[in-house]
Amino acid sequence: MRATFISKLAIGLFVAMTCFAKPALAQTTFGMPDCGEWTKLSKDRPADRAWLLGFISGLNVFYNLNGRPDDPLAKINSNLQIYAWMDNFCQKNPLSTTGLGGLDLHRELIKK
Repeated sequence: MRATFISKLAIGLFVAMTCFAKPALAQTTFGMPDCGEWTKLSKDRPADRAWLLGFISGLNVFYNLNGRPDDPLAKINSNLQIYAWMDNFCQKNPLSTTGLGGLDLHRELIKK
């Protein structure tokens, strides 16, 4: 029971630090590209794409650890859908980060 609480706490802290840190700090510490980098470089930097998939997967695990039985990512058919969604998000929000975009995507999938 205590291990589960610690796991939830660790994931929650990671999500909070990633999303609310200054973009420059988050880039250095966690590898989170900002939307400017994503728009210009994501196709040439597979690490950015891998980071995004890991981040969204981590959000999904955190969501499920909090007692939610459904799997929001089951609504996605391929990684390409996630990349296209982030492309659109970053075009509309060029000063944002992919972390905030990932949160928005996850929230949207929860609503469906």
